[in-house]
Amino acid sequence: MTKYLLIIITFCSILSACGQTTKDNSTAGPTIDPNIKTEVEKNITISEFGAGQDKILIYNNRMLLDLYEDDKLSISLKEQDNKSTVFKSFYYWQGDTLGIDGAFGLFGGTGFSIKMVKGKATLYHMLASDNFPSYAYNQKDSLIFRLEVPCTDAKIILSEIPDATKKKVIYGYVEFKSGDYYSSSGEADGQEILPRKKQSSNMKIYFKSAYLDIKSSNRKGST
Repeated sequence: MTKYLLIIITFCSILSACGQTTKDNSTAGPTIDPNIKTEVEKNITISEFGAGQDKILIYNNRMLLDLYEDDKLSISLKEQDNKSTVFKSFYYWQGDTLGIDGAFGLFGGTGFSIKMVKGKATLYHMLASDNFPSYAYNQKDSLIFRLEVPCTDAKIILSEIPDATKKKVIYGYVEFKSGDYYSSSGEADGQEILPRKKQSSNMKIYFKSAYLDIKSSNRKGST
């Protein structure tokens, strides 16, 4: 239970305090298809880290990724690679905004963030670090903990739009090509290791998400 609470506190602290976004890239709204649940279940499996949790869902997920560095393909993971990695996801409300987040990795991670307001959805490629700030939009920007990079060729499918009162598990799929961003090469003695890496990512992600009360989780983190 202590490990699970630490995951919630760490990720919600990143979510509430360190995010940045750039220009609006809203779409008309997600496709609603209850049958996406079947496809999700084909791509995820039980994780040893997910036992007993019902807020941030943790499971193993296939990473379907093309990662580019300096405009050249660096890593390519397709369906046939069948690579399974621990994944976490949840949905939440902040005012009139519905957010859905999912990321590979327990504490930081790489994945997606959806923001929905009045039927309009915006899909970002999300990157988060927990030990020290690691990402920037531009080469000379200050590094930050959480980056939300605008996407093109975005596709969003949800099993349903979640109801704030029912707090049901929802299922979904996102597909996108991210814009460019910069990633730190590491840190030593409190100093950034240079040079930074120019990167972009194409991803396809199947996910399921449960409701997370981020206000309550942040209060737990402050006690």
